[in-house]
Amino acid sequence: MYKYSDQWYFGDYLDSLPGKNYNYIVYFVTILLFIEIAVSTESTLINNQTTLLLDFFLNLIELFFLSDYIGKIINTWSKNDYKIKSLIFIFFKPRCFFDFSSILLLTTGYFNNESPLVITAYILKTIFNIYDSKLRVAMKRLAFIFLSNPTRTFFPIGILSILTYLFASTMYVIEKNNDPQHFGSIIRSLWFSVVSVTTIGYGDVTPVSVLGKLVSTVFGILGILCIALLTANIVDMDNNYNQKIQGSDK
Repeated sequence: MYKYSDQWYFGDYLDSLPGKNYNYIVYFVTILLFIEIAVSTESTLINNQTTLLLDFFLNLIELFFLSDYIGKIINTWSKNDYKIKSLIFIFFKPRCFFDFSSILLLTTGYFNNESPLVITAYILKTIFNIYDSKLRVAMKRLAFIFLSNPTRTFFPIGILSILTYLFASTMYVIEKNNDPQHFGSIIRSLWFSVVSVTTIGYGDVTPVSVLGKLVSTVFGILGILCIALLTANIVDMDNNYNQKIQGSDK
């Protein structure tokens, strides 16, 4: 269960989660960061006004990261009775060291904000903040569903992957002369295979021959069966997790 002591608690480096209201700030900053990254990659939206706005939002995000880091250090230190020796050890905790390194990277301006290194640092920092929020409950649920009994979840995914490759190979053999642009190799055929077997079916690529259409139908039906099996297993594992939570609450 999710436990917190104070609504505005920052959290700490001793694995105590932040308060409920502070979580809302984390969610807001996360959404703001993703919007900022997405907009900064679209050249048609970049002008003097948007650049100033993006820089302003970026400064807000960096300020939040810095205050979050300082707040967690103070909270951790307070739980160790403000001992100098404890303060030194805090900086050597892996999570604290990562926060310090990422803040140093993001605030020094040595690298461009659009560089892959800076964007990766932002994303990792956000993921850790999300993990430290109430969303950790959802992440634990997902971990239970996919990792507690891997055979039940990864078996349909494995079968689906094998079907996708076999389908791509088959369509390559059947349609390579009819449509070499889309079926001229197994790699080219993979796109049609993925969207067909996973039942997405964009319709941007279609087989020409009758045999190709027949094979596509068969593999499409097999894909539906794999997706249905995977969905059923996920729902069943989710119910098992609910029973586990209810049992721990008694």
